[in-house]
Amino acid sequence: MLSTLLERLARLRPAGPTSFTRQVPAALGALLALLLTAALSRAALGAAALQSLPYLIAPMAASAVLLFCLPAAPLAQPWPVIGGNVVSALVGVACAQAADPLVAAPLAGGLAIAAMASLRCLHPPGGAVAVTAVLGGAAVAKTGYWFALAPVGLNSVLMVLGAVAWNRLSGHRYPHAQLAARPAEEKAGFAREDLDAALDSYGETLDVSRDDLATIFAETEQHAAERRARRHRCAELARPVPATLNPDMPLAAARALLVRHGLPALPVVDAAGRPVGVLSMAGLVAAGGSASRPLPARARRATALLFGRDTAPTVGQLLEPDLSVVDGAAPVTALLSRFHEGATQVFVVDGQGRLAGMVQPGDLLAGLDLGLQESAA
Repeated sequence: MLSTLLERLARLRPAGPTSFTRQVPAALGALLALLLTAALSRAALGAAALQSLPYLIAPMAASAVLLFCLPAAPLAQPWPVIGGNVVSALVGVACAQAADPLVAAPLAGGLAIAAMASLRCLHPPGGAVAVTAVLGGAAVAKTGYWFALAPVGLNSVLMVLGAVAWNRLSGHRYPHAQLAARPAEEKAGFAREDLDAALDSYGETLDVSRDDLATIFAETEQHAAERRARRHRCAELARPVPATLNPDMPLAAARALLVRHGLPALPVVDAAGRPVGVLSMAGLVAAGGSASRPLPARARRATALLFGRDTAPTVGQLLEPDLSVVDGAAPVTALLSRFHEGATQVFVVDGQGRLAGMVQPGDLLAGLDLGLQESAA
């Protein structure tokens, strides 16, 4: 029975990755911020006020959880923290003056939530601040509405400043401003109105912004595509090379093959079928009309080309040794990196280094789309 209960409790744990090592620095930051807030607030309030008022209210510890453990949460941004706590304190003081504490405390909590929601500064600890203003005793009642400024407002501002300093030192963005990101429809395949419609139909308030959701969805789709790509090998996407060249082939024949197949380059292979370079159309054009050559040389070159007497008669004299090659057994992600580096076509070799095929960007996209359809089926 105990094991069953423990299993059920385990299923209630929130989903998503957690890291104890990430929360230790957050706990340290919260400790330092609370300590600094307490010290500065006590110094600012003075000895007379300290005899009756607390210099650090308990809800600040709850605010610290959001500020340091969840700095990207919308409810942890400066306006919700400062505005939510101050507005809640004002509501709590008003309720304490108008009703019996038995009614005033619950009323303060409910009205504080409504006020924060209407002012777009919803902050969970604000509810506790409102109740504290009612049940804080004679000292808080005597202070009246000034309680919302000191210690509540003062504590809130100091905690936010501490969170800004600590999160920047620890490499986090706070306040959590959105990055200049691509539109959602470019990143994740949906439009912003689609996400808004989904959030409206969900019917719940989520502690994450719409733009962050779009970014998360886009990153998820990218990781899923990479996972699918790792299941496929480069050889699966390779198609036959329409023609190959060898170093001793005349340039005129190689040029004719390039023109016939409409490719920017063709591979040059040795006697064993291993690629040793490429001959590109751009290389032929540069060799035939380089503006850096003196006029007589360019004239002789043009005359030789015109009459078929090429001054560089073989492919080996113009081949470019830099070619993009991947092993056929490598995952498709190897092709992604090659195309990201600017390659227009990638040649695939077998285990012995012999040319086995070629892949162009269109082949990669078609292959990934096929893999997506297979996984969906």
